[in-house]
Amino acid sequence: MIKPQPYQLSCSECGWSKTFAPISDVLLPGQGFVSNCPKCGNSELEHKTAGPVKGLLVEIRA
Repeated sequence: MIKPQPYQLSCSECGWSKTFAPISDVLLPGQGFVSNCPKCGNSELEHKTAGPVKGLLVEIRA
């Protein structure tokens, strides 16, 4: 199993963002899988790979 790279989801409507560091390639709701912005409900979230520092910090906190 290959561990996925940390990634960041962000909402262009309200500015919400969160970085995720999945522990597995299986994504489940509440464990690194978000389909709508929890702040405003926007369903079009921007997905991008987290930078090395931000990704490392999220992995340490997990």
